Amino acid sequence: MNEISLLSTPAESHFHRAIKLFLYKYIYENNDSIVKRSLEKYFGNRYADVYFKLDTGKEIVVEVQNSKIPVKEIIARTKDYNGKGMFVLWMLYGNGKCVASPKRPEDAKAIRISLAENYLHRMYGGRVYYVNLDIRGNKASLKTPFALHYSKPLKKKKQGLFKYRYDSYFLRDSNFITIPSWNILCTEFAGFKIARFYDKNIKSLLKNDIWNFYKIEKKGRNNDKKFVREVIKSFKKKFGMYMIYNSILELFFENKIVLSRKIITKIKNKIDF
Repeated sequence: MNEISLLSTPAESHFHRAIKLFLYKYIYENNDSIVKRSLEKYFGNRYADVYFKLDTGKEIVVEVQNSKIPVKEIIARTKDYNGKGMFVLWMLYGNGKCVASPKRPEDAKAIRISLAENYLHRMYGGRVYYVNLDIRGNKASLKTPFALHYSKPLKKKKQGLFKYRYDSYFLRDSNFITIPSWNILCTEFAGFKIARFYDKNIKSLLKNDIWNFYKIEKKGRNNDKKFVREVIKSFKKKFGMYMIYNSILELFFENKIVLSRKIITKIKNKIDF
């Protein structure tokens, strides 16, 4: 199953069905720990899009989201499955109506994200999982799933909640990170049992890069202002100003780097830390 046929004018449900079938196939074929799988498995009051059972006994449901969904429904579904002992993997269609703007595996500035995307970003500790389809004629194939990390734009006027007609959205800078394999990790975060891939947390990567930079560039020197300026120069293009400032502050409060109170106060004022 490398391709799935679509109708000549595919409706939203056809995209949803195609993604479910692809994930059902590829996660299973590339994960030796899966011992059981089902499509649209019924759990009394809900149908899980995809269900897997691991050799550890842990159970996973994959929720493929294409249409708009309120945050309260995300919470309700997740709690319901968690109450049954199952871990939940939320996957959003990057070109679906669940997103405030199309999502692609790339870094971007000030893109729109929906309230659902914003909530899942917190639920998954700084990542949202997306999957897109490559559609040619009436055939669809699956593109490699990817993760996006969101951070606030530095300008305060862009950080709030915006409304357009009946929709609300946030503006966020995005950072793309690859998913290294189809293997799934079951964990607990923010009070939820979640299933996720083994991708790295991009903010943790940035903090580690800044810390290593600090150990090399700051050692034996006292020019804090120059250090911050060089960090910005080295990492701004990839990560953006807000996440750099936020990471510097976290490293400072974790006692991993030493900077003057004057510099720290200036950074705090820039991002309202």
